[in-house]
Amino acid sequence: MVLKNWKRIDFVLIGTCILLSIVSCIAVYAATYGKVSPLIPTHAWVKQMVYGIIGFVAMLFFAFQFDYRSLRKLHWWLYGGTTFLLVAVFAFHPINGARSWIPLPGFTVQPSEFAKLTLIFTLAALMAKVDEAEYPDYRIRKTLPLWILTIVPFALTLKEPALGQAIVMFAIFFTMYVLFLRRAWFISSVVIFVAFCVVFIALPVEFPATALNFLQNVVIKHHLLHGYQADRILTWLNPSYQISGAGYEIHQAQIAIGSGQVFGEGWLRGVETSTGGVPNQWTDYIFTAPAEEFGFLGSSIIILLFLVLVYRLVRAASLSGDTFGAYIIIGIVALFSFQVFENIGMDMYLSPSTGITLPFISYGGSSVLANYIAVGLAINVTLQSRKLRLAQSYSSS
Repeated sequence: MVLKNWKRIDFVLIGTCILLSIVSCIAVYAATYGKVSPLIPTHAWVKQMVYGIIGFVAMLFFAFQFDYRSLRKLHWWLYGGTTFLLVAVFAFHPINGARSWIPLPGFTVQPSEFAKLTLIFTLAALMAKVDEAEYPDYRIRKTLPLWILTIVPFALTLKEPALGQAIVMFAIFFTMYVLFLRRAWFISSVVIFVAFCVVFIALPVEFPATALNFLQNVVIKHHLLHGYQADRILTWLNPSYQISGAGYEIHQAQIAIGSGQVFGEGWLRGVETSTGGVPNQWTDYIFTAPAEEFGFLGSSIIILLFLVLVYRLVRAASLSGDTFGAYIIIGIVALFSFQVFENIGMDMYLSPSTGITLPFISYGGSSVLANYIAVGLAINVTLQSRKLRLAQSYSSS
């Protein structure tokens, strides 16, 4: 299949993923160089390179040796399997205060990374089924199962607690749901989303004192969020809030990014990066390492690579002749877009810190593998759709 369809392979998309993995190894090496800590994995950059190679092989398999249409039959099993794993994590000891991982010999698995993918498959299958019906019904009561199927992994992930991963699931659902709905419902959903942004983003920024009072007297008092999660939001609303405590990570991240200026301080020469000034820099705050050492120029290149990644995926979705395949790619676009915005945004006070990885770049095998699988499936959708169009053109002629 590879040789027959090599002209139709999106080499730009594949090349972008490879470049992001190279950036990842450079960034992880810089973030862990010369540091000794039980929290930092030994030879982290080597492990990250291995994760990238395994992920790349997985991408090739799902791109060229797999038929994404089989997911329409398998999605319930996959959804049930990842849901079971999301429950199973509570049987293990917490790591860094969260029960998000299942320890295995030599490595750990984070089920929520794969739960995001199986959520996409399940939503895509149900949405495609409605679209392809003789008389599609988009009323709320008919689409209620979509909400329920999203709430289950969302709630389990939030319970771990992994607020960032849970929010990504909601972003995936909302993006797919808005494009799934028709006419008035589409407009209503956009209005609801805008209202959500105004209430939870614009108003808190405009009236920080009121927002702080609400968080302290309602959210924290009634345990709607964990203390450290509320502290992260408080830090976002008030940058001077507990600079030596809850706001330390974000404060140090800003210092690192600002220190890079235009061209950076040079590889392995960043003060914050080389001295370990930014906590968890090899995972959630990985963007600060290249930002400090390669400056605005290096940061812009990374953001440009993500823009190319998202653009090629959007292009693939628009060229897909299959509803199910298009919905899968839409979900993948939502996954990458939101995670990139949230991860980079939290380093610059554009969004609250939620503890979320930067796709392809942050250290972690589960994240890298899930990202590559997603891209492989997107490529597979494109190839299968083109084969379908060619078959239809031959049959019509």
